[in-house]
Amino acid sequence: MEKIANRKDIKLGGSLPFTHKGEQAILVRTKEDDLVAYIAICPHAGGNIEWDEQINKLLCETHLSLFDGKDGSVYRHSSAFEVRNGLTRIELKVDEDHNIYAL
Repeated sequence: MEKIANRKDIKLGGSLPFTHKGEQAILVRTKEDDLVAYIAICPHAGGNIEWDEQINKLLCETHLSLFDGKDGSVYRHSSAFEVRNGLTRIELKVDEDHNIYAL
């Protein structure tokens, strides 16, 4: 397990980048107060994934595909790329002190 942050370190609807097993990753605290984390590399073109707080979606900077924040599935894809798998989810554990760990 690797500690990412404490729940108080990430605002409701916000995100926090981190590194997981040598890869870029992103922790999201959804507006529904759920914690989810994904590898922050687009499965379509290898672009960076960023959290767009205003639309509550993950966005590929390379070709503007959108991914659902709740499960990482493809929400909308660029017509230049065929639909493939969504984002790779990272399992999380939260302890009694609200520390968040990637498994």
